[in-house]
Amino acid sequence: VPVAAACHFHDGAFTGQVFDAYYGDVQVQANVSGGCVTSIDVLQYPADRRTSRRINDQALPMLQSEVIQAQSGKVDIITGATLTSRAYIRSLRDALAQAGS
Repeated sequence: VPVAAACHFHDGAFTGQVFDAYYGDVQVQANVSGGCVTSIDVLQYPADRRTSRRINDQALPMLQSEVIQAQSGKVDIITGATLTSRAYIRSLRDALAQAGS
């Protein structure tokens, strides 16, 4: 559970813009409760190729875990999923900007 001082967002569900990850678009929704990011729903991600599905099945849960721990969009890119990570983080930062502080 995040430290309360790090939680400073408005409650609700905030949808980030769509960003191109080369093999497909990525769009996320940040879910905030009690001022903290509690989960990230990935609304779109590259999944039409077997390789994309395999990479994203691993990377997306890792990214969500990092975001919830950090309570921000300042997280590391997942090795092997650079393009997806970059698009995910950009969409997330847009969502968190809407959640404000």
